[in-house]
Parts: sequence; C-alpha cells; structure tokens
Amino acid sequence: MLAERSEDYLTPRVIYVNMPDGRTIRAYEVGPPDVPLVIGIHGTPSTGLSHVVNYIATAPIFCRLVAFDRPGYGGSTPLPGRKVSDVAPVVEAVLDHLAVDRAAVYGHSGGGMLALATAALLPKRILRAACSAGNGPNSSSTGFDYTKGQSRLMREEIIEARRGPQASREFYRRVAARLRDQEIERQLYSANDLRVERLLAPLVDQIAQRLALAGTPYSEEDAYVDDAQSWASPWGFDLESITVPTRFFHGLEDTMVSRHHSEWMKSQVPNSSLELFPHYGHHLAQLMPHILAWLVSDSMLTT
Repeated sequence: MLAERSEDYLTPRVIYVNMPDGRTIRAYEVGPPDVPLVIGIHGTPSTGLSHVVNYIATAPIFCRLVAFDRPGYGGSTPLPGRKVSDVAPVVEAVLDHLAVDRAAVYGHSGGGMLALATAALLPKRILRAACSAGNGPNSSSTGFDYTKGQSRLMREEIIEARRGPQASREFYRRVAARLRDQEIERQLYSANDLRVERLLAPLVDQIAQRLALAGTPYSEEDAYVDDAQSWASPWGFDLESITVPTRFFHGLEDTMVSRHHSEWMKSQVPNSSLELFPHYGHHLAQLMPHILAWLVSDSMLTT
C-alpha cells in the first residue's frame, strides 16, 4: 500500500491553464496533494518537464511541485516581445487554476529572474522565493556588470542580445541549439553537470513517454530570442521592492553563470540570503532538495 502511494506521488500529470488573453500554459504537477505547493520556473532553453524529472529523481515529497512551460516553450502559447515581468500573470493564473491562495516559488538559471519578478509583483501570493544560478540584470542603470566572471560564450550571448533579435537568433543557431555538442558542453558545463545530465537522460524520455507529450508546435528558437531580448531590457520591477523572504543558491563550479550574479542580487534584495555549494555546477537536480526544503521550512508553514 505504501509503495503504491509513493508511486502515485511520483507520477506527474499535465495541466492546461487558460490565460485571460486566450493563450494556454502547459504545466506539470507532481507530489502529494496535502503538502505545501511550490511553483518552479525553468531556464533557457528548456521546459517545465525538466523540473518534474529532477523532482522524481530526488523525491522531495515533503512538497508538491507545479512547473510550467514558459511562453513559446513546450506546450505553452508564445508571447512575442514579452518582458521579465510578464511572468507574474502566468504564475497568478496557475495559482488560480489550482485554487491555491499562496505558494512558494523558485526559478533556475534564466528562470531565476522570473521567480524574483513574481516575488516583487505578487507579494500577497508568494510566501518565499528562491533564485538558483540566476542571471543578474543587464540594465546599465543598476551599476551591475553582467559580463563579470562569465564564460566566453555567456559574455557573447548577452552582447549579441544587446544588438537585437537577429543577433540573438544567430547566437541560438550557433550555440544554444547545439548545447549537446561536445565542444560547447565543455565550455558551459562542469564535469559533474555532465554526469548528472547523462544519468537523468533516460528518465526524461521515460516521463515524456508516460505523459504522451506530443512534439511542440512552437519554435524553441523564437522562444529563445524572446528570452534573450527580455534579458537585454529592463525587467519591469526593482530588486529592492521584493519584500518576501528570498534566498539565492549557487554552485561554486557553475561555468555558465558566475557567482557574481547571485552575490550582487543578494546585496540588492532586502531580507535575502545566499548559499554557495562546493562541487556543484549549473545543473538543478542536486540542489533541488536544498531549495525546496528551504522554501517549505517550518517558518514558512506557520506564516
């Protein structure tokens, strides 16, 4: 009986959320129904399914996870020209669909800034926020140097984004669409990242088959360009405006996003903290239990 219940907890299901403007957001839910809810926001390029796979691999069933495909990725309708702040209505719609008043949120990599946006713009609905290996703002008005400590390819990515959509499109075709190319892998991922990725690859295929997910009707290239252009624009909120408890998580062997990003953002967000993890790189899987445990800690449950 217990084994069957555990299997139920680790069996994801697909949810479709209708937005007021007619768009559709595809989300994935996994975990027990009677534990705190956490909303997960994926990076670039990716889908919410990757976070469900990480949850299943690490089994943190002290919480329930809902991760959605961001606009233009997976099964979610594109939103051309979107800004970072445009994630807030999506998270609000997901919470409304689930009939949940408040939840915690985290974002990983390119989703980190989006989790911070929901914390800033939905303070009555977000209990805690976590940013894992997230990028800092590109706007020169902040005084933050986005390129400091970044790898060559990641410096090139933001420089191309500043030049406009076509430059970002060319970078996608040259680099972002070829993340499994061995030469690009060596520049962007730590050795441990690659070990974890290859270990989880069969589980990704297994879960996708179980959910009978059809191929995306949308262009990942277009979604990436929208992402990159949102990074090169003002976010639509100030880090100083975040009032909910916030924590930054960063692996010290992350070769994709410099720790400088997390350290600087931590200095800007009130009531925030930073955890640095030796041996960990950019991959979310090993950090996920740490992030989720903090998000649903006892201090939050009594809020």
